[in-house]
Amino acid sequence: MKIGVQFAVTGYTVDAMTLGRALEDAGFESYWAPEHAVLPAQPSVRYPMTGGDIPAVYGQMADPFVLLSFMGAVTRDLKLGTGVCLVPEHHPLILAKSVSTLDNFSGGRVLFGVGTGWLPEVTRLFIDSADTPWKYTLESLEAMKRLWRDGTASYDGDLVKFPELICDPRPSQHPHPPVIIGASPTPLAIRRIAKHADGWIAMGIGPDGIAEARAALNRECERIGRDPRSVEISVGVRDATPSIQRMFEDAGADRLIVLLYNHPGHEVPIERWPEVGVEGLTSPPPAAADTLRALEEIHRRAGL
Repeated sequence: MKIGVQFAVTGYTVDAMTLGRALEDAGFESYWAPEHAVLPAQPSVRYPMTGGDIPAVYGQMADPFVLLSFMGAVTRDLKLGTGVCLVPEHHPLILAKSVSTLDNFSGGRVLFGVGTGWLPEVTRLFIDSADTPWKYTLESLEAMKRLWRDGTASYDGDLVKFPELICDPRPSQHPHPPVIIGASPTPLAIRRIAKHADGWIAMGIGPDGIAEARAALNRECERIGRDPRSVEISVGVRDATPSIQRMFEDAGADRLIVLLYNHPGHEVPIERWPEVGVEGLTSPPPAAADTLRALEEIHRRAGL
């Protein structure tokens, strides 16, 4: 079982280089950078998890590609994941360049997690088609894959269009870094993952839900003639003890991603994961020393 970590690095937390070194030294497989470019000062929606104000951390997250570049420069083997990159908030040509440069310079360590976000008023700041974010995202992915695979490409979609262009440096991974979709396991999402992605990031889903989604994903892959084993499942968790690893592995998961931001530093019963997650995101930023202590405890209990 692969074990990674997600953590919102901000100007108030442990820095990217210190965290990257600690993760690699402890034997974690990957780091996943979340993304929110901006947060409205007076958002029109409430925070979905509480119905209250959106936590400040959503407006404090570092740019994922800058962060991952710093982290990649001080590590050798740690996989560098976006968890997730909000594709509608990027121009596909600039995004293609950022991903391919990071993958090239890091020696092929990028895991390109993608999604669309949950704040439409922010999405509208970047694209006119805010009501169809997945259409824009899937066209962008198709266009970027052509550029990464061939080095030159044109694209003529409904929302994404450009003439024949060169995009260099090329990614080290061929034909492109793994594309991993973050989404709830609806039937439509399962079809998108099977058709367009190399993996799925699941958040807030227990072993039973993962088993159901794995079965649905396997059926869809077989329906379109794809090997189901070519699609990895990564699951956000609060702990990665051997028993938790076995539960999720038996359910069909390939990777656990421990959510480290304001982690309490001790084992968290699975039934309390949602509560602990909300507490962590709505609390003040964690001190660097507290984050590193929690990471060491997670490492020890995971048996890495």
